[in-house]
Amino acid sequence: MKFNLRTLLSLLIGSVLFAAAAHAFFFYQSANGQFMVGPNDGTAQMLPFKQFLYSLYSEGSFFYSLQFGLGGGIFSQLAYYFATSTVFFLTFLVVYSGEILGLFADPDTVLFWGQAAVFVNAFRLAAVVFITSLLFCYMNIKAKYAFIGAVLYGGSVMYFRHAAFWEFFADAYLWLPLLVLGVEKIIREQKPWWLIAAIALSLVNNFYFAYINFLFIGLYALLRFFFPLADHESSIKQQLRMYIPSVFIGFLIGAIAFIPAVYGYVNNFRPAFTDPIQWMDWHDNVFYTSRLLILPAIFIFCLFARSLYKQKPFRFFAFMALLFVAFHYSPMIGSVFNGFSAPQYRFQYMGSFLLAAAVAFALPSLKSLAKRDFWIAFFLTGFAFALSYVLGYNTSSLFQSGQAYLLIISAVLTLVLLLFVHKHPKVWMPVLLVSLAVLQLGLANIYQKERLYENGNLSQTSAAFLQSHEYDHDAQRELFTQTVDERPLSRVEWVADFRNNTPLVQDFYGTSAYSSVLNKHLLFFYYHDLQIDMNRESVSRYSGFGDRANLHSLFQVKYKLVDQQKETPIPYGFSEVANNERYALYENENVLPFARVSSSTYSEDQLSSLSVLDREHAMLEGIIVEPGLETGEFIPQAQNRINDAKIEAVGGTYENGLLTVTEEIGGLDIYIGERDESEIDDYLSFYLRNNSETAPLFQLTVNEFKTSRKSRESIYRTDVNHITIRVAANDVLSLRVPEGSYTLNELALYTETYRHLDEAVATSEDIPVQLSSREISVDYNNDEENNVLAIPVPYEKGWEVTVNGEKADLLKVNYAFLGVPLQAGENHIVFSYWPPFFRLSTFLTATGLLLAAGWAIARKKQR
Repeated sequence: MKFNLRTLLSLLIGSVLFAAAAHAFFFYQSANGQFMVGPNDGTAQMLPFKQFLYSLYSEGSFFYSLQFGLGGGIFSQLAYYFATSTVFFLTFLVVYSGEILGLFADPDTVLFWGQAAVFVNAFRLAAVVFITSLLFCYMNIKAKYAFIGAVLYGGSVMYFRHAAFWEFFADAYLWLPLLVLGVEKIIREQKPWWLIAAIALSLVNNFYFAYINFLFIGLYALLRFFFPLADHESSIKQQLRMYIPSVFIGFLIGAIAFIPAVYGYVNNFRPAFTDPIQWMDWHDNVFYTSRLLILPAIFIFCLFARSLYKQKPFRFFAFMALLFVAFHYSPMIGSVFNGFSAPQYRFQYMGSFLLAAAVAFALPSLKSLAKRDFWIAFFLTGFAFALSYVLGYNTSSLFQSGQAYLLIISAVLTLVLLLFVHKHPKVWMPVLLVSLAVLQLGLANIYQKERLYENGNLSQTSAAFLQSHEYDHDAQRELFTQTVDERPLSRVEWVADFRNNTPLVQDFYGTSAYSSVLNKHLLFFYYHDLQIDMNRESVSRYSGFGDRANLHSLFQVKYKLVDQQKETPIPYGFSEVANNERYALYENENVLPFARVSSSTYSEDQLSSLSVLDREHAMLEGIIVEPGLETGEFIPQAQNRINDAKIEAVGGTYENGLLTVTEEIGGLDIYIGERDESEIDDYLSFYLRNNSETAPLFQLTVNEFKTSRKSRESIYRTDVNHITIRVAANDVLSLRVPEGSYTLNELALYTETYRHLDEAVATSEDIPVQLSSREISVDYNNDEENNVLAIPVPYEKGWEVTVNGEKADLLKVNYAFLGVPLQAGENHIVFSYWPPFFRLSTFLTATGLLLAAGWAIARKKQR
């Protein structure tokens, strides 16, 4: 179908107006200081990452930052979010230009990005509706019907859920119709360029949703072999001859972002999902109450209209839509779309697209339905909606919600209008079309009000909250002015209300991160190598060093901010240097140099059977390396004192490793006896597992230390049950858990005097270091025949190192950090970072572009 300018302008204006009206509720709330951002991941990840990336990109830094957690690659660990998102990049260009022109103030704050969220979501929706309208027009649907179909897709409830809670999820709505257009272009015209572009855009923008969309488009293309929709379509052989090179070239072009992102995903760690997965689960009602997929009455009516199935396009899209409705109720399919992991329902927008296409194809034919077909569809639709409401009324209060009432009204009004359309189509068809758009607007806004703002707690995301003590208060920031240091890198341990990305929000170098993609070497460092308790068990995050002074000193933690209204343990060597009415700032007097050298290297294997305290001492005395690179054997000195202690159960019983707590709170008291003055801290290690599979999250305390453990039903549990907790040395260690049955064994108790730390501080030497966005330079004169230099920067693929201009071996030292072998004499060392496989992926992208250009030239010559 050829588009004239008037049609294009009409569709564009209609798309913009619909998108604006669809967000009317949050435009109104935005004027009152409320934001279209979820209170959990929205404020914990979406806003911090957008602010962080905006600041990085404004500075010309695109690949690495030491501020992301303990340090991390941007393409590899944030590509899942916004790092390579087209929508974010366009937003960045607009905001950056606006900042230069003085149109935007403070765009590097979360408050700005909270205010911008509804505008970004509305503009994206306008693009979704416009693109989808053009796709349907290309498939020979008249513009007015194509627009209504696009409205049903873009205005579906999942768009607003995605946009509010995980904004980058909503980008998938853009790439799905482009992929379909690419396939249809090949089938109808033997033109591969749209498919190549759509594949490349999908890969660049988000590897996860590229996977999801590719599952869909693969199934779509496969079924199109057997469901021709138009005359003179290409044969299966001709299609394959287009698909294979198109997919190949598309993958090559997208490689520059896709390969580093996939490496980041592979280099991540999440425990395998081992719970049983059901094939079917009737978890919601798609007529009235679903938060993911709503089937409009017009679609149900079309399904029951028998004569519509004579149309090949309607038959195809109705079949696929019903297939995806069935998928909606299958946790197993949810697992497939989530990479065969825990079931996640993130693909329902595909069902909305398919039903929208079916309706768009059906609408022109509704005015000519045979009387028998019309009345059968009319009564069956009314019966289906009535029966669904009656059956669901007593099962959920959601059937008494505004959304349910609106959908009842929508069903009745749609049927009434269809009755008029059947009798007087020329007069009433325009009314029906306008009504369908208005009803979709009503559903969108009432869904935002009830399901997102009220029940989804978006009411909590306000300007006041983003400036509160729970998120980012001036009283917290004002003490950071005391953290100025001449060291190359000084970290501050502080998170507001367990928000691990607080360092990004408040713009300091911290010790925590929360991201679905993290460096597995760091995660193993926390989970297994050092057993660092983070005060909260959860995957996809790390935080602090468990108040362990040795680790604070090794990894550049110079300051610790604490809320004086809460009991917070203060590690050894920290003293208060500033405070205000709410917070206190403590300074670490024992921070070790950023770059450390040693002639003593110890193997990870040598230390595997030793305590975590011995491993800390090994890092203080020397450097831990991978097997085969060690120069000596570490002599452990930490003594397990548990056999000398007296252990008594409190509020229950403890026998043969089984702790049964019968009172509200109970556990063990471990009596150590009189303590020597040199004994400063205790390290208590143990294995703990709640024996109830259905018990909720519970709190674990050991004296002043508090932490929480996930339910065994939680998909966010780490499955790491070996725990080490540091507390101040005391005559009695009191371990407490709630009522229940627990496996508690492998108890070990070690005492720390900090002699090793004091000696390391006394003998340390400052080594000149210079840091930039992706390079670290170290100058060291090795006149004492040291073997290895280590820096507290996480090891990950992408780092390279040269010594005196020559490429050197990059070492993984101290379990998860960077090191390099030293030469005798002067060593000018440069660690440099590029995204993983960046040279290869850049070459592949260039190759893909050249192949596309060459193919275009060859095809042009063949004509």
